Amino acid sequence: MKQYLRIGFILQVAFGMLLAGCAPEAFVLTADDCYEDETFVEEDQYCYLTCELDGTCAEDPGLLGFFGDFLADLGNIVFGVPEDVNVLVTYTLQNDRPVDPIEGEPLTVEEEDIIADTVAHEAMWQEFATIIPAENRRQIAEYGIFTDGVDNTMAYVEPIPGNETQWKIVMDAVDAENKKEQRYTLIHEFGHVLTLNNNQVPFDTKANADDLAYEEAAEACNRFFTGEGCANSNSYINDFYNAFWQDIYAELPLDQDPDELYSFYEQYQDRFVTDYAATNPGEDIAESWTHFVLNEKPAGNSIADQKVRFFYDYPELVTLRDQIRARLYSGSRRD
Repeated sequence: MKQYLRIGFILQVAFGMLLAGCAPEAFVLTADDCYEDETFVEEDQYCYLTCELDGTCAEDPGLLGFFGDFLADLGNIVFGVPEDVNVLVTYTLQNDRPVDPIEGEPLTVEEEDIIADTVAHEAMWQEFATIIPAENRRQIAEYGIFTDGVDNTMAYVEPIPGNETQWKIVMDAVDAENKKEQRYTLIHEFGHVLTLNNNQVPFDTKANADDLAYEEAAEACNRFFTGEGCANSNSYINDFYNAFWQDIYAELPLDQDPDELYSFYEQYQDRFVTDYAATNPGEDIAESWTHFVLNEKPAGNSIADQKVRFFYDYPELVTLRDQIRARLYSGSRRD
């Protein structure tokens, strides 16, 4: 289990390691670092919320208050892989740590500075590793750094070319300073890994290498074809598609034209938690998952509310939600 420390302490520890010629190791806490409502677990060297350990976080007033307005004042978050993305550094994840950096070609002085700032790279990974428990990150094998400027794409995930059963997460070094929107984005992007990983949707290598093979594979799939492959019958996204998309999927603009997509959203607005969710079922389940984590259980009858409640039918996802919420709350106090 990885930890998130106060940024000042991160800089001191990591800088000292760099001077010593060592790669940064996992940051650890001690019992003295714990708050009154936290319990130190020696095995993990981490301060857990006591309510997380005894399963009572749903009743914790501090945690509930923290999430009461989490979704308020979020900006217009941009998702998707940027065009002509220049990945500046790529790390292999080994024992859940970023190692063996491979540097890309910087095009600006800003990008040169980003490549050189290994302390920031480590802190950004720590942010994600704190939010998402280690056992749920196992299919993420690479971690990258890029930037497309302020307030554009904050992060994205994609299957690793040539090793598509594993995934890569890439984060924007500039936008990482906006903690609230970054955390929303990281939960959304993890939602893709959660719902599209190889255990949920076996990657179809042949279909993704050839347009004709892709069309044939999509036509032969009697379940939801995500693009990555034919979803397993009991997968989250296949169940989600069957429940919420079968009757309108044929109306989704195939060319993904932004104006047509927004018209599609306006036509079915009560079905989506955000306008971006109307992009396709994959983005819809990722956005609905994010609202499931960050909101309380909705009581309304709209299809958007039903989509959020969809995840409560899976006990393992309810448990994961509680873990992520506890980590977000705990980590926010150490910013």
